[in-house]
Amino acid sequence: MLREIDAAELGKLFTRGVESNMEKASFSRLIPGLMRMSQIFTDHKKLQPGDTFTVDWVPGTGTIVTVRGVPQGEPFKEPEFYEALMRIWIGPNPADWKLKDSLLGKTA
Repeated sequence: MLREIDAAELGKLFTRGVESNMEKASFSRLIPGLMRMSQIFTDHKKLQPGDTFTVDWVPGTGTIVTVRGVPQGEPFKEPEFYEALMRIWIGPNPADWKLKDSLLGKTA
């Protein structure tokens, strides 16, 4: 993290980012996973500058969320969950267009 952020707010931003990049029917199927993800962040209260969190897809295992280097609970098994999270950054309504372009190798 580059700045302090309320972790519960970060969880809400993840949910909003997923919702803005999917159809309603698809989004509704992900609600249990998104609630679990939000709870992970809520449990941590605040993330401080220098703290890390990662979201990784491990084939045969699922999506693993780590906070400060510690895996958080069981993996999310559904590939659709990971795909929905990635849409936050590379979907049709990304959180940051410049970041999306950079991730996809596009020049400004």
